[in-house]
Amino acid sequence: MLTQNEIQQLPTSYTIDHILVAPNIVLAPMAGVTDSVFRRIILGLGGCGLVCTEMTNAASVSPKALKRHHLLDFYPEERPLTMQLSGNEPDLVAFAAASVEQLGADIIDINCGCPSPKVTGGGHGSALLKDLPKLGQVLRAVKAAVRVPVTLKFRAGWDDARLNYLETAKIAEDAGIAALTLHPRTKEQAYKGQADWGRVAAVKRHVGIPIIGSGDVADAADALARMRDSGADGVMIGRAAMENPWIFLQIAQLRSGAPMFAPTPADKLAFLHRYVDLCLTEMPERLALNKLKQLIGQFGVGLPGSATMRAGVHRSSGVAAARVELDRFFTPYLAAVV
Repeated sequence: MLTQNEIQQLPTSYTIDHILVAPNIVLAPMAGVTDSVFRRIILGLGGCGLVCTEMTNAASVSPKALKRHHLLDFYPEERPLTMQLSGNEPDLVAFAAASVEQLGADIIDINCGCPSPKVTGGGHGSALLKDLPKLGQVLRAVKAAVRVPVTLKFRAGWDDARLNYLETAKIAEDAGIAALTLHPRTKEQAYKGQADWGRVAAVKRHVGIPIIGSGDVADAADALARMRDSGADGVMIGRAAMENPWIFLQIAQLRSGAPMFAPTPADKLAFLHRYVDLCLTEMPERLALNKLKQLIGQFGVGLPGSATMRAGVHRSSGVAAARVELDRFFTPYLAAVV
């Protein structure tokens, strides 16, 4: 457990070129999750210093494609905003980056970390870890094509036999990348096993640009302990923010010495209903329902019987039916509180 003195010694911000990230706790890009609705809710709860769009294929940033998938839609209150691209063709990614800059991105992030076979099968994401010269070409091309800062999110290597995170970090720094986020698992690990934050510490010692650590952050105290132990300039939180959207606020409260907010079942139910309401203002009901199904897989973690609730939501054919499942699950908890 960190002492308050140790907490006060930790950094509270970092800069990506001219952009101040404060607080230095950021929301990870997550496919199907971190759309504008989720980002705005997280920012509204407090404690989050930077948000990022869902990963977008560099081949899908044409005006026609953007009208179809809406992955890069955003509101002014989300700034500073990172837009993340994937791709392995330097000219194509550079062209996409220039287009994204025109859309209003404050920062452009290149994905070199996604382990999904659908992504790596096309040579994107973590697949670039098998071809670092190509990664260097992509990064240099993007850097030359835009004026906004460029960052890189990457993994420790393709597998345990090909750990190249230090080399990757140096290539990125030499290409002019402004900051790095390391998820210290390999592509082959995906999300299994443990994230080795000792690798984050090693990268921090190896390069001179800001290093953000990502992976396995469980709660507010864990986020700050990992920052202390690794020397990272910031912490990125993904799945834990789906389970507990208040984690960013709790980190800020822990830092200030204030009591940490403990969401009640009523808070959680209200969050889910508000999330669905906002989704319905932005998208058709079918997509709003899919968003809820994506979120609910993590959100109910730790609540007894939540597996039944999740199954009920996933069986739902419409939002109204899904709301019934949510209310049915949470009502006994609400009654117990009363």
